[in-house]
Amino acid sequence: MTPALSVLDLVPVRTDQTTADAVAASRSLAQVADELGYTRYWVAEHHNMPAVAATNPPVLIATLAASTKRIRVGSGGVMLPNHEPLVIAEQFALLEAAFPGRIDLGIGRAPGTDMLTRYVLRGGATAAADDAVAKFPQYVEDVATLMHPDGVEMTVAGRREPLRATPKAASVPTIWLLGSSDYSARLAAARGLRLRSPLRRPGDGRGTGPLPVDVPAVGGEP
Repeated sequence: MTPALSVLDLVPVRTDQTTADAVAASRSLAQVADELGYTRYWVAEHHNMPAVAATNPPVLIATLAASTKRIRVGSGGVMLPNHEPLVIAEQFALLEAAFPGRIDLGIGRAPGTDMLTRYVLRGGATAAADDAVAKFPQYVEDVATLMHPDGVEMTVAGRREPLRATPKAASVPTIWLLGSSDYSARLAAARGLRLRSPLRRPGDGRGTGPLPVDVPAVGGEP
């Protein structure tokens, strides 16, 4: 049995490259992975790092999905404490609409950055960032519910108002939890979500550096 192989890409920027060069290299690598029959191509989220250009997974996913034909493209992952759940739900609902059946939403709990960038990402509210980590299980549930075609209804000023990530969703992205601890494993099991453990190494400086990884699952196909 041939194992299913995937790629996790940090979009490394070599010393002789610009960010544009790094993005172009990742696009070319995704096309090769697509042609070779790889299962998934995921991009990470890291901020304020001198040699990593993967700062915005949804933008990279749109670029890579548009440049490939069949490979699944996703985040490995979106660091949810850095973002409001509705924003992530809207972004990935639109990606799924544009590339149906090909989008994975991998969600992580770590900030993926230094304290300064974390502070700026949360609008200068350190307490809000800490609160987002504490509320991670609820945020995961919020993202999944908002992307569902039915969305949610909320009471505002005594009136019931609908809230959806996109008006008419025909399908939803596959949600994965990322983590190396039993916390993520237990949460994935409780929510019926797939789980990926981190399996990667930095690039050696000669190429783009992503490592093909096997993507294990909880309650789903790899």
